[in-house]
Amino acid sequence: MRSELMQEYNALRERWKCAQRDIRTHDVLHLKRSSKYAREFLDRWRFKHHKLADERMLSELRDQHRRITAILESWFLEALHRVIDKRVRWLIAEHRFRFSVEYIQMMQGARSDLQPRLRALFWDEFGYEFDPGRLYRNSEAAADQRERAYKLAFCALKANWPERIDAQLNSRLAGTDPRQLKGWKATLPMPVVECWKLTF
Repeated sequence: MRSELMQEYNALRERWKCAQRDIRTHDVLHLKRSSKYAREFLDRWRFKHHKLADERMLSELRDQHRRITAILESWFLEALHRVIDKRVRWLIAEHRFRFSVEYIQMMQGARSDLQPRLRALFWDEFGYEFDPGRLYRNSEAAADQRERAYKLAFCALKANWPERIDAQLNSRLAGTDPRQLKGWKATLPMPVVECWKLTF
């Protein structure tokens, strides 16, 4: 039985070297596979009687596995925070785009004696002469860019963490009130930012 344990342990140590590289390269999927492999190994040998040296070895592996689990949780939180931030930025850009359309309509419908004052206010806010085409294009492009950034971040979240994407998370991310999204983000734990290293 001990030879089987040592054979599996040595294979796991080799895998751990790859896991260290996965941490450096931020390779979520490979690190998750290493974590699963370690968990299965530890579960297989959990309730068997071992020599003291083997128990120490297994205890060290459990600590390493806890560290990997913490790394993965931190990476998930980091990705979720990023997605929420990009969703908020997209919603704000959409709001600005709608505001730009309303502002163009207001300028076109304003009395001629108010035009100079409104143009001066526009210059103060945007830093260029009022140009309805430019304002529309700029605000539309900004909203489109923010939408693409959000969708890319959300696709990455779904690709790396499919097991964490449920109806509740989808529903919360579909929210259209930036304040509510920011409030939700504030309730989430912050990702741990530190230099992760396995000790083998």
